[in-house]
Amino acid sequence: MKIRINTGRTVIQGSHVDRKNSPEYFRETSTLHLNPVDMMEIGIDDGERVKATTGGISVVLRVISDETIKRGTGFLPLGPYANALVGGTTHSTGMPDFKGSVAEIEATGEKIPTVGELMQHLGGLPYGR
Repeated sequence: MKIRINTGRTVIQGSHVDRKNSPEYFRETSTLHLNPVDMMEIGIDDGERVKATTGGISVVLRVISDETIKRGTGFLPLGPYANALVGGTTHSTGMPDFKGSVAEIEATGEKIPTVGELMQHLGGLPYGR
């Protein structure tokens, strides 16, 4: 199923932004909020995992049901998981498209990588080195 992903700040993400190896930051930034009807169509329940893919990059995310999210869209707090899906294209503005990236979403049993594992997978260095 294709989902238009919007990203943004949350209180929890913002309050742990200087502790990116913390369990709270990991949990918050790796959680995708989806409409419950979309979740039913994908065949997943609260707390289960999906693989989100954009531009050849896939990340595994935890999903929670959120009735305030419009069908066909999802909300992912800013962080390394959102950054991986948004990509680096800036259209000469210097700012990536943090709103409206279309991702293919599918249920998965794969493990959610830690922030460090995700950064290494994408060719970067994990925080705290």
